[in-house]
Amino acid sequence: MTIEEKVRQTASKIGDPWMVLANALKRDILVKLLELNQIVQKLEEKYGVSFEDFDKQNMLDQLGHTWDIEEDYYEWDRVVTELQKLEEILRGIE
Repeated sequence: MTIEEKVRQTASKIGDPWMVLANALKRDILVKLLELNQIVQKLEEKYGVSFEDFDKQNMLDQLGHTWDIEEDYYEWDRVVTELQKLEEILRGIE
């Protein structure tokens, strides 16, 4: 039995296997969105602006290219990009 068959068989014990899997996927995405939004909120509070404004105002140059600021910038960029990707995926399965 393949992994797909095992997953489908297990999910069918709860209900419609595709609905069970879609709901599990949605829950997983929502948890990740919550975690990522917490990171964004922390960085927005730290710098007092959204990532878009931070980038538009060229605050990286204004604040200086220190290790901490660059690390925050690249993490923020990664998180915002991942948020957009996950929100798009969530819209596609709703």
